Amino acid sequence: MSTADTLSHPNGPEPRRRSRRTRLIVSAVIVVLTLVCGLIAADRIVDYATEQKIAKGLEPHADADVSVEGFPILTQLAAGRLDTVHVRAAEAEYEGVEFADVDARLYDVPVDSSRPVGTIDADALIPLSTIESLASEHASLPQGTSFTVIDGTLYLDGSLLGQALLVGIDPRAQSRHVTVEATTIRLGTTEIDLNALPGFLTSAISDITIDLGFLPAGLELTKISVEEDGLRVNLHGSGVTLS
Repeated sequence: MSTADTLSHPNGPEPRRRSRRTRLIVSAVIVVLTLVCGLIAADRIVDYATEQKIAKGLEPHADADVSVEGFPILTQLAAGRLDTVHVRAAEAEYEGVEFADVDARLYDVPVDSSRPVGTIDADALIPLSTIESLASEHASLPQGTSFTVIDGTLYLDGSLLGQALLVGIDPRAQSRHVTVEATTIRLGTTEIDLNALPGFLTSAISDITIDLGFLPAGLELTKISVEEDGLRVNLHGSGVTLS
């Protein structure tokens, strides 16, 4: 290079070095991003596989939609516990008892199913047919009576002295049982005093118990509400073993 060229381009080689350095940085960033994307993709694949495995394990009870929450799942599996598992099912059966609209969140879920789940919060609908079945197991319901819901109130529907009988009942949560208490009496079109109801019927009502003792130990009722198709029960438990 001549002296004139040197004077006109005093920093000639420097732009080339900057360009090479820039290319190296860009390449490094691309490599890092590729690795990160690969890890995320692998994590999502494992996440999906884990959800499918849990759903398959639930097949004897329900066709469930399972979502494993929290990221990344790879570190959760390495630790042996999943942060949160969300399970939903339109219909479910457990110990021969049918439920509907099941929504459960399981927290601190061990990969080894023989160990207890940290915490469970769940709610499900107990259909009227299930209520009648469970109630009849633990009480002698008056012949010809059944459960029905009218305007958000649960009733025992039957007949007395040739007239339609509706006994409004208030369901209450007691640990792992649903108990009921009569609130209103309607015979035909007439509201009558609770004390006027025959003793055999009041005794039968007070003995009605819906026993949920078949559920996994540790789960207890926290709330009950009446819906058009049955009773909505909320459940909570800690240290619950599901296997």
